[in-house]
Amino acid sequence: MKAFPKPTIISMLTLVFLTWHAACVVADDKQGGLSTISDVGFLEEKAKSGDIKTQFRLGTMYRDGQGVPRNSQKSFYWFLQAAKEGNVPAQLRVAKMLERGVGTNENKAAAFIWFSKAAKSGNNDALTNVGKMHQFGIGTQIDLQKAFRSYLRAAEQNQSEAQFHVAQMLYKGLGINKDMGNAIIWFEKSANQGNVDAKNLLGTFYLKGIGVPKSTDRGLELIISAATEGHPAAFHNLGLVYQLGLGVPRNDIYAYLWFAVATKSGHQSAKRFREGAALSMTPDAINTARALASACERKNFKMCISF
Repeated sequence: MKAFPKPTIISMLTLVFLTWHAACVVADDKQGGLSTISDVGFLEEKAKSGDIKTQFRLGTMYRDGQGVPRNSQKSFYWFLQAAKEGNVPAQLRVAKMLERGVGTNENKAAAFIWFSKAAKSGNNDALTNVGKMHQFGIGTQIDLQKAFRSYLRAAEQNQSEAQFHVAQMLYKGLGINKDMGNAIIWFEKSANQGNVDAKNLLGTFYLKGIGVPKSTDRGLELIISAATEGHPAAFHNLGLVYQLGLGVPRNDIYAYLWFAVATKSGHQSAKRFREGAALSMTPDAINTARALASACERKNFKMCISF
C-alpha cells in the first residue's frame, strides 16, 4: 500500500494561511466589507448600471465606513439612486438625511415627500414620521386628521411610537373626537411594547384614577419602569410621588433627589419643584439629597430606584 507523503512545515503553514484567509473573506463578506479599491470600483460600476441592491449597499457602506472611508455625501447619493427606483428602505434613509441635513442640505419639505413615498408601501417608520410632520407642520401644513390616519395605520401594525401618538390624539381630541376608553387601550398597547412615554403617562393616570381604576401600585410600577430607562418626565413624577406621598411615605430628601435628577436630565419645570422642595428642608437634608442625585448621575440616571 502506497504511503502518503508527510506534510512539510511549509505546506502546513500554507494550509493554515489559506484556511485563515478564506475565513476572513467569508467574515468580511458577511459584514459587507471590501478588501481592495478595485472591489469598490466594481460595485460602483454595477450600481451605475442601475442595480438597486448595489446602490443601497454602497449607501450603507459609505454611511457606516464599511470597507471605505465614511462619506455622508456619497452615502446620500447612492441611497437617492436606489430611492428613485422605488427601494423603500432607501427612501426612508433619504428622508431622514434630508430632515437632518446629513450628506445634503436640510430640506424638511423634501423629507416629507420621501417619507410619504415610503409610507405608501405601509412602512411603519415612514407612516409615523408622516404623522408627526402632519401633526406639527414640519415640511408640510398642519393637518391633524391626516396625522391621526397615518399614526393609526402604523399603530395597527404594532408600531409602539405610533400607538402612543394615537392614544394622545384620542385623549386630547386632536384630529378625532375625544375617546378616553380607546385612548387607554392604545396607551396600554404602547406601554406593553416598552414605550417609555406611554408608561410614564399611563402611570400618572393610574395614580390619579384618570380613565382607569385608581391604583398606586400599577401607577408606580409604570413610572418606575420608565424612570429606569432614563425618562426625564418619569424622574419628575417620582419627585411628585415622594413629595405628595402617593403610594409611598412622604420623603423630602427623595423628592428633592428626583427633582434634581429630572432637572439634570433636561426636564423644564423640575428645577422650580426642586427649589420648592428645598424650602422645607434642612441644609443637611439638602446635602444628602444632592449626594444621592450625584450618585444617580454617575449611573447615567438609570437604575437609581434602589435609593
